[in-house]
Amino acid sequence: MKIELISVIGLLLCLLIIGILYILHYRLAELQDEHIARIDNIRQRLNIHVEGVLFAPTESSRQLEIQALAAEINGDFEVYELAIQAIEQYKGSEHHADPEKMRRLIAQVNEQVNPVEIYAKMLDSNDVYHRGYGCRRLAELGATEYREQIAELVDDKHRDLAYNAAMALCQMGDTERVAAYLISIQNDRLYSGRLVNEFFAKFTGSRQELAEKVFETCNPYMRCTVIKTLGEYKIDAFRDMYMQGAAGDDFQLKIACVKALAAFGYPEDEQILQMAAQDKDWVIRSSAIRGLSRLHTSTALATVKRGLSDKEWWVRQTAAQVITNMDISAKDLEEILGGYDRFAADAMKAVLYRTVDTEG
Repeated sequence: MKIELISVIGLLLCLLIIGILYILHYRLAELQDEHIARIDNIRQRLNIHVEGVLFAPTESSRQLEIQALAAEINGDFEVYELAIQAIEQYKGSEHHADPEKMRRLIAQVNEQVNPVEIYAKMLDSNDVYHRGYGCRRLAELGATEYREQIAELVDDKHRDLAYNAAMALCQMGDTERVAAYLISIQNDRLYSGRLVNEFFAKFTGSRQELAEKVFETCNPYMRCTVIKTLGEYKIDAFRDMYMQGAAGDDFQLKIACVKALAAFGYPEDEQILQMAAQDKDWVIRSSAIRGLSRLHTSTALATVKRGLSDKEWWVRQTAAQVITNMDISAKDLEEILGGYDRFAADAMKAVLYRTVDTEG
């Protein structure tokens, strides 16, 4: 009897949960439909003002149309962005074909709308996502007068808000605070690696100064991550550090430094890259071969050719990819494709076939 009662109660609970989920899904669908309807309504109203702004016959009439558009926006960031998007994408106007005219027109709209004020108000919002978005937009608008207010949000307990505040400071070129933020997340390896790449790519100040500031207090993992990121920027000031790391015993640092040196393509680095190409670790060998492929020497070419026979598939693949960019003769290519080394031939064929498919 008890078992039957428990079964009935369990069934009723399941039905109740299903009913609640159905109601929630229905309500979410309703809200989505309401949002879409609202946006469509806004776009229809905006189009009237946008056409007036774009096709006004005189400058004075254009100013009146811009004022009407500003009244329609009424401090709403979503409406403002829809308006700017509509102006930029409206085909058929003289502004659409002339970037400079479009830039001046947007500047005129911004004078009336004052988007900085709109986004600044978002910093005090109860919605953390709105606050984070406000930080980013203020940075894009160059509103450095809000730097201190944005900086206060970098230590917020909400990770997304702290990230957006730090990214805004990154776009403002704030070396001290961006470095401090990167140090604060250095132990979160699943998160920090991606952010280092992103922050250095977006940073508007001196990447060298930012890296130097991080190096002052960072742990070994963050140091390696930053060095790997810096490779593509080819900052000569760090070459001595790369040389020391590439010749050292710290495995992770060695990988990072060989990758960084490989990006330069300097002839004077050939010796250390040749040594790295013989390393027991295939990641280091692969990076060294990529670096050697940027050198136009017979010894570098010979090492890359040997890489086609490496025991590790990834090294063979790297060698095959990069050797096609070197001064390889038809005789060398024929020797590889028709020789006894099937590893080398297969690696080259795979790259050549892929090149043909891409070009086709």
